[in-house]
Amino acid sequence: MTEERSRILSMLAEGKITAEEAERLLDALDARAVGGGVAAGSGTAGGEAAAAGTAGSASAIKGDPSALIAALPKYLYVKVISEQGDNVDVKIPIALVRSGLKLTSLIPPQAMDQINDSMSEHGMSIDFSNLKPEDIDELVGALREMEINVDSANGDNVRVYCE
Repeated sequence: MTEERSRILSMLAEGKITAEEAERLLDALDARAVGGGVAAGSGTAGGEAAAAGTAGSASAIKGDPSALIAALPKYLYVKVISEQGDNVDVKIPIALVRSGLKLTSLIPPQAMDQINDSMSEHGMSIDFSNLKPEDIDELVGALREMEINVDSANGDNVRVYCE
């Protein structure tokens, strides 16, 4: 097993990437190995189907998968800089966020109803009981582009982002 393949499988086992992302990365490695480098037709935009003739690589990513691996967010950061010195600096692994969302499936239905009602009362209409694994993957993927910056009138700054 190559070092790259082992690294991808380790990331999957640690929950850093989804099974779908791991499959795409492994397909890209296979396509690269078959093509002797970057797959033919790599001048097109990334994510398009591989050129005909590469068996089983219709969903393969062209070229080196390390760019995709590097693009995956690894941490959710919450930073607060207060004028009074009450600063907060929190670094949460995305794998923990993903695991926490998956744990919602273990909450008893009665408790889930209370959680959903409470969230709704506070203006957040989200139904955790309908959360599916593909929704979690989509949510984690969307975190890549999420950034919240708040500058209050009293000089406090809040920043929430992923890297």
